Amino acid sequence: MRKLDLHGFTLEEAYQDFTDFIYSAYEDNISKVEIITGNSGQIKKEFPHWAENNHQIRYIENSWHKGSFIVKIEKKY
Repeated sequence: MRKLDLHGFTLEEAYQDFTDFIYSAYEDNISKVEIITGNSGQIKKEFPHWAENNHQIRYIENSWHKGSFIVKIEKKY
């Protein structure tokens, strides 16, 4: 599974890397990825809003260790 680790990024950098990463996974027809946000902080707080507003994402769920999200991506038609 492809992973993106957003530790150490500013909020703006994290958002840009997130959108680029999701677009790339969508273009490559990857169905599921993991986004590592850490257990706390502004990126973890903002991430659900980013995902909700991204049309290439079907849904997200917390991973088992709560420091990341599993993201289900729409199929490319």
